[in-house]
Amino acid sequence: MKEFTVRMTKRFVEIASEPIRTKQHVIMLMLEAILLLKNADVLEKPSNNYIILKVDKMKRLFFVIENKIFSFNFPFSVEVQEESNNLIIYDSITNLELNALNLTVLKLAFKETFFGKEIQGILDLDSELMQVIDSFETKPNKDEVWQVLKNLQMFESGYLRYDYDEVHENGKLHPLNHIDINYTPHGTFKIGIKDTLDCNAFMDILDLNTDSYFISK
Repeated sequence: MKEFTVRMTKRFVEIASEPIRTKQHVIMLMLEAILLLKNADVLEKPSNNYIILKVDKMKRLFFVIENKIFSFNFPFSVEVQEESNNLIIYDSITNLELNALNLTVLKLAFKETFFGKEIQGILDLDSELMQVIDSFETKPNKDEVWQVLKNLQMFESGYLRYDYDEVHENGKLHPLNHIDINYTPHGTFKIGIKDTLDCNAFMDILDLNTDSYFISK
């Protein structure tokens, strides 16, 4: 089992505090998190505002901010560079490493081709991707970038969020402590819990190596 923890920047806290409503938001947050994981010092868990990448039977990102912990699947492979102890994160299908250049290209390409747009034809998407790649002096492999973009569109996010929500608490309809499953307005639902959850307990719920939790009414 590998576990990597980095502190969020002020900008990242603002991004992570925004409600997630679409798959596109999940992907953009993931790409921002990878950039932080690759550039920040790995540390022990602080009290708040941090990211954990856990690699085991499951690969997941965990985000811990005030009164909220949420998580989704991580579709990339992870290795540790022995000399520098830096993370190497890459797509196992194309072997495309998510270094600074490729992350920048992926973020821009995703914004230009998918984010907030109607579904387009393959030729339109291919043309827009080429425009993005051509804007860089050092050009990544278009086919590899295109494959990673498609993989991101298709991966199952497995989104789960714990909330301690004093503002919207409404008895059993909206419990003070609850877990939200899924993120779209038509797919999300809540499971109330009796006590607060810390990050370790939340991670244990999702850990495939530990005993399952039971729901009791």
